[in-house]
Amino acid sequence: MLVGGQEILLPTTMVGNYPNPRWYDGHAFATLPKGEFIHDSISKEAFEDVVGAIVHDQEAAGLDVISDGKVYGGDSPYGTILYYYLERVSGYRLSGPPIGLPIYSTLYSPTCIGEIRREVPFHLVNLRAVRKATKKPVKVSYTGLGVIAAATTNLHYKDTREIAMALARAFNEDFRELADNGCDIIQLDEFVWPYGMGDWEIEALNAAVEGVDCQFWVHTCWGNYSGTPAYFPDETETEFGAFVLDKRAADAPAPERAWAIFPHVLNANIHALNYEVGRTGPDDLKPLTDNNWSKPFVAGVIDVKSTVTESADEVADRIRQVLEYVPADRLGLSTDCGLINLPRMIAAGKLRALADGAALVRAELRA
Repeated sequence: MLVGGQEILLPTTMVGNYPNPRWYDGHAFATLPKGEFIHDSISKEAFEDVVGAIVHDQEAAGLDVISDGKVYGGDSPYGTILYYYLERVSGYRLSGPPIGLPIYSTLYSPTCIGEIRREVPFHLVNLRAVRKATKKPVKVSYTGLGVIAAATTNLHYKDTREIAMALARAFNEDFRELADNGCDIIQLDEFVWPYGMGDWEIEALNAAVEGVDCQFWVHTCWGNYSGTPAYFPDETETEFGAFVLDKRAADAPAPERAWAIFPHVLNANIHALNYEVGRTGPDDLKPLTDNNWSKPFVAGVIDVKSTVTESADEVADRIRQVLEYVPADRLGLSTDCGLINLPRMIAAGKLRALADGAALVRAELRA
C-alpha cells in the first residue's frame, strides 16, 4: 500500500484520538493555539512535549504511520473535536440545543448565524509538532464535514447542503496549507455516515479535497463517545427531545453498520476507506466486495471499546480474516476508533499488539 510516497506491506496506524498524558490535561498547560502560533513559550513547549509523548508511544509500538493524536486539550475530547473548528471559523455561535443523535446528545448543537469562513489555521501547529518528533509518514485527523454540518443548528443557510459546502471551502483552504507543509495523509472522521447518507455528503467531501496534493483517508464508525457505540434511533429513545446516552429498547434491531455508506462512498475522491472490524467482525467487510471497492482499505483490528489488550496472535487472526476480502497490497491496519477512552498504558499496549500482529502476518506473506 502506498503511504507517504513509499510502498509498505500492511502499514499500521491508529485512527485518531489518543489519551493525553495526565500532566497536560490536569494543568493550565492545555492551552490551544488559535492560528499558526501558540501565544507563549510555556504553552508552546507543553504542546510540543505532549505531541512528542504521543508520537513516542506510537514509534515505541512500531507503527508505520504516525498520527497527531488529536491533541485538543481539556477533559471533553468529543466536545472539543466539534467546537474546536467552529472557534476558528466565522459564522457560529457556540450554543444551541442538544445534538439529536444517540450517545452525542449530551453535547450541544452549535448555531450557524452567518457566513462560514476560515479565520485561522486548524491543524498547522499539530503537523509541525508531529514532524518535529518523527521522520515517519504523518497523518493528521480532522472531524468530518458531514459530522459538523449534521450537528449544526442552522439559522443562516438555505439547507444542510449549503452549510456543508461552505464548510468544504473553509476546509479546502486548510487542507492546502497542510499539504504545502508536508503532510502525508489527511484523515476525515465521518462518524455520522452510518446513520444514513443524503445527496450532499460526498459532494461536500469532494469539494473539500479538490486540488489538494495529499492522500485522503476517511474513517467512519459508530462513534466512541464515553466508550459507547452508537446505534440507529427509534421512537422509544427520546427524552425531552434528545437521545439519551446509551438508552434504547432491549429488542431494538442490530444496525446495518457499514452497509449504510454504500454505494455513496464509491464516488468519494479519497485514497482509502477505514472502518472497524475488530469489534464488529468480518461481516462488515461484505459491503466492500459486494460493491467492488477497488481502492485501499484500512481495517480496524483493535477493539478500542474493550480494556482487554489483544495478543499478537489474536490480531493476526483478525488480519487473516480481512485478507479474505482485501488483497494484501491494498490493505492497511488500524485501531477500530480512537483510543481516548482508555488508560494510556492500555492504549500503548494495544498499539504494540497491532504492530506485533501485523508483523506475524507480514512474515507469512513473505515466506
